Amino acid sequence: MMSKTVKWLLGGIAVCVVLYFVMSFFAVSWLSYFSTPPAIKTLGDKELIQKIKKEYNVQEIERTPAYEREIKQDTATYTLYLYSKDFCGISADSVQKKSMKIVQEIDKIKLDPKFYKYQLVFCCKLYNPNGVSFQYVRK
Repeated sequence: MMSKTVKWLLGGIAVCVVLYFVMSFFAVSWLSYFSTPPAIKTLGDKELIQKIKKEYNVQEIERTPAYEREIKQDTATYTLYLYSKDFCGISADSVQKKSMKIVQEIDKIKLDPKFYKYQLVFCCKLYNPNGVSFQYVRK
């Protein structure tokens, strides 16, 4: 008789522990889902980004800012980090014409009016944003 009571007690404790972890998982999932800031929807047309990659031999392009909360002021800068091994040891003069053409392409994107300036950074190493930089005022 005692063993039956112990089995029920241990079973009840096991169920409570499992329910605790399930509820914790749902609480954390729910909080993380609703606390994630909204992403900026018009960061660039994917076809245009692919065209820039192909035309200028760029391996990867990063864009910032990514979230609406990062646009803190009335004005913001739209930054493109262009990564390619071709940009190792380049001078500003050699990529200035490329940057101007890329900015003309970016002007076709319907960006948020808060973006008043473009910045292009030509980088040699992936995820190392040091390189030749150009800034242009948006038209």
